[in-house]
Amino acid sequence: MTNLDTIAEVWEALRMHIDLNERKEAAETLVNYLMENNYEASEIKEEFRGDKDIAKALLFYDDQSLHDEEEDEYDDDYDDYERY
Repeated sequence: MTNLDTIAEVWEALRMHIDLNERKEAAETLVNYLMENNYEASEIKEEFRGDKDIAKALLFYDDQSLHDEEEDEYDDDYDDYERY
């Protein structure tokens, strides 16, 4: 059992005790914590599959990583332009 397996089990045990109005924020906090501790979005998605709150919280990271990739491409193009 990996650390992420254990975290997923704890989330499953506790989520039913979290008020419905607060689950979204709790899921976002958990996902933020996991991402800051070097878990990949794909790992989290796989381990927490079927959990809608976690999936919604991961959307931010999917959107953010897409935005970061686009920004990196723009920066590379700009660097090429500066060389000329």
